[in-house]
Amino acid sequence: MRHPITADTRLAGRLTRLHRRYFKPDDPHGWADYHCVEEPEGTFWVHTHGLRRWRLPDLEFVGVAHDMVSYAQQMLFEIIADAKSRLPLAAESDIEGIFSAPLQSFRQMATLRWAPNDDPDHRESLRIVDWGHPVESGFPRRLFASHIAAWADLAEDPARKEALCRRALALFPGCFLEMGAGAEIVPGKADLTDLQHRANLQVYLSLAQALFDQDRPAEATAYLEEAIARCPGWAQTYRDYLVKKYRRKDAFMNFWRAADLKEICARRRPANTSGPLPRRKPKTATRKRKAPARRKTA
Repeated sequence: MRHPITADTRLAGRLTRLHRRYFKPDDPHGWADYHCVEEPEGTFWVHTHGLRRWRLPDLEFVGVAHDMVSYAQQMLFEIIADAKSRLPLAAESDIEGIFSAPLQSFRQMATLRWAPNDDPDHRESLRIVDWGHPVESGFPRRLFASHIAAWADLAEDPARKEALCRRALALFPGCFLEMGAGAEIVPGKADLTDLQHRANLQVYLSLAQALFDQDRPAEATAYLEEAIARCPGWAQTYRDYLVKKYRRKDAFMNFWRAADLKEICARRRPANTSGPLPRRKPKTATRKRKAPARRKTA
């Protein structure tokens, strides 16, 4: 799709790029163009020009909704910065990294495919799609849901957090995972990459928190039950951790103390997907070694 380079298609203005070139000459963002072109379906094609200077391919997202355009630009910025500091980007390969918030509890995953563009200006661009998906899959819903999840987790205003979470769920509601999924996670030092990518777990937790903060406990517990049903193994490990660590008696902790995980899974999981929860690993008692007795000296 050929298009003119105008102020209407550029996401970053000329002054912004000149500022970056002067103050951050090693930053690719100062030399690249970021374009947003409307597609026939009413969605947008967000893509770059000019990254070859940095031995990087141009990148694109297709099928971007109007309210996702700014997120698309943020994702391109972070993926490019990550690629410049590490290995070069290559077609038919996967990328993985922290593309949203520095302290997020999961990494984001995506796949790069050759973009099927006939236009010579975009013939060697790479299209970013969801991890393992074909180029025809278009807009990477899971990737953007995880990006919004990271922003929602940072939001201090509960209403804002709720709005972000609901938008992420509209993009990707998550899947129901196998019964043991997440059972091996160590809470407090959790890497939720797999559970976030497949079940959109962080969104359910953030949404429940936002609803608790707005004094809507019934809605909040419904979303916690949804998280349990989607990731039963994680829920069992997480509940044991919470009950052991915290003694407070707020609505959140009261829910976890009273939650019957088996009953929630039987009620909320799709037919023929429930089963036994994973067995807990038996705790092995460690005997303290006796310190050697000191010799008496005359």
